[in-house]
Amino acid sequence: MCTSTPVNLANTATAAKPQQWNLHLPEIDPERIVLSTSPRDAMISDVNEMSTLINEFASARIMLARGPLYLYQSIQDYMVITGKIDGQEVVVACGGLHVLWEDLAEIRSVAVHPALQNRGLGGLLIAALTKNAKRIGVNRLFVFTLAPGFFQSLKFEEIDRESIPPVVWAECSKCPKFYKCDETGMIQNI
Repeated sequence: MCTSTPVNLANTATAAKPQQWNLHLPEIDPERIVLSTSPRDAMISDVNEMSTLINEFASARIMLARGPLYLYQSIQDYMVITGKIDGQEVVVACGGLHVLWEDLAEIRSVAVHPALQNRGLGGLLIAALTKNAKRIGVNRLFVFTLAPGFFQSLKFEEIDRESIPPVVWAECSKCPKFYKCDETGMIQNI
């Protein structure tokens, strides 16, 4: 006979309620922030700031929105770059590496705080994600982007839609842009 004690799940939910989230990007003075020297793996405590950063660009239709549930469930896919403002660490860039198949991973949700763009942080993040891809045995990276020039500068090549691997289309079918996609598909052999 099982005599387990019932668990009250109402007391186990520790996530912040939406009204407790800071939904505004921090103001950053590029001359005063002390940036980390390399990307690090994202942590649960980074989700609020990652979501705020990503969704700032999503609201301008520059990238897909990512809610907290998605980020919590995919936290192991993400890396961040942080900086210190008045001694407090803040997320200033993030990006994810999502494995699609044995030889293919997608770079997703690459975002850099607007005040810190064109300083090499995006390239630094992509380099770290690429290193992770190589470490786990992935040999091709894929991205859908509205910034093809940025990815071309990192040796990604545009791919026509008919050449996109079928596993990518399976992922695409979950996207709200599926029927009217305005993004450029790009690929890189690593």
